[in-house]
Amino acid sequence: MTKEALTSFLFTSYYSRFGGIFSILLGIGGVVMAVREVFFREETDITGLAAYVIIALFCLVVNPITLLSRAKKQLETSPSYQQPIEYTLLPEMLTVHQGEEYLEVGWELIYKIKMTRKMVAIYTSKINAFVWPVSELGGDKEIILSRLVQYTQPHYPILSGNLKKYRQSAVD
Repeated sequence: MTKEALTSFLFTSYYSRFGGIFSILLGIGGVVMAVREVFFREETDITGLAAYVIIALFCLVVNPITLLSRAKKQLETSPSYQQPIEYTLLPEMLTVHQGEEYLEVGWELIYKIKMTRKMVAIYTSKINAFVWPVSELGGDKEIILSRLVQYTQPHYPILSGNLKKYRQSAVD
């Protein structure tokens, strides 16, 4: 696992849900209200201005910094990130090996696959996902993604937009 992949996963997970979207909107609202308070009022209310700036800073600066520090802490402390994980894509299932641990995941158990520039997340539930750093896919990236989409396609997983091109190549 790389810091970039885990950070991308945490940001994508947080900002694609209601709480993350609301946080962005609240932060933008704080900025707009602060600008309104300073430039469009005859007399600036310092208390109101301070509240708007604090809201904007918390939502637009503190939240992302917290996510970055959480990624760093997880990489340092989580035992699952201390050993390399090996994934094998077979037509019947996905196998996961880490040290002595071995897991078989049927393609029907995968309900969503998300991809960013830094990671591929394979969700088996709303809170459980396998995260692959894109940098680890190397020169086989196109083949791996195509097979992943092809093997899961009969079970209709939710695919992020940038993976839909692999669905077309899997059909052809």
